[in-house]
Amino acid sequence: MESSYLIGGIIMAMCATYATRVIPFIWFRTREPSPLIKYIELNMPVMIMVILVFYALKDVKWEIYPYGLAEIIGVSVAIGLHVKFKNALLSIFIATLVYMVLIQKIL
Repeated sequence: MESSYLIGGIIMAMCATYATRVIPFIWFRTREPSPLIKYIELNMPVMIMVILVFYALKDVKWEIYPYGLAEIIGVSVAIGLHVKFKNALLSIFIATLVYMVLIQKIL
């Protein structure tokens, strides 16, 4: 394969990816968002938190030591941080860090 063919393919993929990111902003920049979009924007962090909690707890062996202790602590930290600071990124990051430390080093 020629290198110009590969470079052309990479440039075309780059342009297509960039266009799909930019066009919606250009298209909708003067329009007021719909109530549905506003609702999703307002509630998306909580939705993501709920999905992460269910994902984290789906394979927990509650009857085997450590009885899901790391998961319970991780979820509790996430909930506590989110209630206190209202910052989804902070609560997800810190809770994930706490959970990883617990399962790798402590439990």
